Amino acid sequence: MARVEESYYRRLFREFLRQSYINGLHPFLYHTPVRYAKAIWLAFLTAIMIYTHIVIADLILEYLVQPTEIHMAPDLVHVANSPFPAVGVCTSNKINGRLLRSYAEKLFHHQGNSSLQAVALDLDDMANRLLVLAQFYLNPLESDHERWNATELDRLHRLLVAYHNGAGYSVRDILRDLSPGCGDLVIRGIVFGLPVNASQLFLKRPTSSNVCCIFNYRRPSYSQFLTKRAEEDSEMRAVPMVVFESNSILNSVQFVLQDTPKEDITNTFHSNSAFQLIIFPQEDYATIQSTTLGEVLVDHYSIVEIPIQPMFFSSGDGVRGVPPHIRRCYYPEEGMRLLNQSYYSLDECLLVCRMKSMIDHCGCVSPPLTGSSMDLDYCMLPDLPCLMRWKSIWYGYSDFAYLQNKEENLVQRQCEHCLPTCNGVSMSITTNVAPLRRTYNSSGYFTGLLKGLTNERPLAIIKLFFKLRFAQATKSQMVSSWVVLLNRFGGILSLMYGFSIVSYIEILYYLTGKGFVYIYRSFLLDKEPINHNYSLYWRELRSNLPRQEQLRK
Repeated sequence: MARVEESYYRRLFREFLRQSYINGLHPFLYHTPVRYAKAIWLAFLTAIMIYTHIVIADLILEYLVQPTEIHMAPDLVHVANSPFPAVGVCTSNKINGRLLRSYAEKLFHHQGNSSLQAVALDLDDMANRLLVLAQFYLNPLESDHERWNATELDRLHRLLVAYHNGAGYSVRDILRDLSPGCGDLVIRGIVFGLPVNASQLFLKRPTSSNVCCIFNYRRPSYSQFLTKRAEEDSEMRAVPMVVFESNSILNSVQFVLQDTPKEDITNTFHSNSAFQLIIFPQEDYATIQSTTLGEVLVDHYSIVEIPIQPMFFSSGDGVRGVPPHIRRCYYPEEGMRLLNQSYYSLDECLLVCRMKSMIDHCGCVSPPLTGSSMDLDYCMLPDLPCLMRWKSIWYGYSDFAYLQNKEENLVQRQCEHCLPTCNGVSMSITTNVAPLRRTYNSSGYFTGLLKGLTNERPLAIIKLFFKLRFAQATKSQMVSSWVVLLNRFGGILSLMYGFSIVSYIEILYYLTGKGFVYIYRSFLLDKEPINHNYSLYWRELRSNLPRQEQLRK
């Protein structure tokens, strides 16, 4: 039976090699004088088949993970259709020394007239203790452990509550009042070639890392108190709109920045003395969280040109049917539903996610970070040690990182649901820096935007404008359907060895249908009884009859 089955299998295999339309199989049927030629040819075909199927598997995985692709639209869009971003100007001195001393004097006077336990021994001590308010800023590398004494924080907290008539105090508003004013930071400006009052174009708003003066800002206030919120919203509506209709340096805005005098610099955390610019969308919270491309450092005595180039992007209707975690973006209604707000952006989602993480850890949110309309509890001075611990966990720095528990290792990954929008405008910026010539006498500058100014305080000039008149548009579309994907598979298989989907069916046919028939026939032949008794029949002897008759005659 083994010989019969072996012969049938060999016959089946040879028939497959002879009848199959797959290229490269016929050489196995012919004799070759070269030794190991068929083995080498078999290894070559096997390598090609493995490689092509790996390529096909990669295409399938790529399609399942990201079924969309971005195409460059052939048409260009005028930059007048793009909103100009907001620009925040921040100084490295977070708390003005003169304003701090004035506020400390009021608190020290109130301490002397109250029955509360003394917080500070003198005015300088009170001003030094108030510097702890800068710890509410979320600078990742900032640490000031000597100001963390819980008892002293509680005393200062009680004093601030009593000073504000027991109605509570807003750390956000206190930090805003202690920072330099916009008229003192941005002293001159030119918009499209015409001089303007720069202080009227900037809004003073707290951010997560500083209090900045922001140009072209269109986000409502989220102050803790309704009266303050209404006041800031009214101030924003009073700011004149600046519409950018073209590019070039002649259609730009230029501002002169002036830093804090040396006597007003306080001992708060700052890595350098340069101005910090934050460039972000008008409706976003004034903190760059998803990228660092919108942060620019402007050194003292420098002229910085900042060309801004928008890029329009959109998604086709076919992309909407793909789940957000696969297409990696949200449509407006999906994002607003996710945050339960009337506005969505990637930075807005990261802001809400960071606030929720802070609430989970400390039960409150740092006041400078409250840039959302959510009903939140604001952290006070007694909550500051918890905020500092949260900061070390969130930013992921630790002297013994390998000893962190699982919760601390996963804290950075809890915002992975935040995705960019499917439609909108993105901005890219470049910088051109030139030195600003200093004056050699006390008379100051004689011409230009700096006319009449001196070098008693550090100066800098910034120029903002659109880089090009037209912007490129991109569109995200479906890569293909399953039909197109199969077309790609067929092209690869046909190119390599003339393979097709019918070839798969052919192999299946020989392995199942025809192979089963051969096996079944061999099984039947093996079951038939073999007759070893031979008998003669008349038809077997019929050819000899004429000869026998002749012999008888």
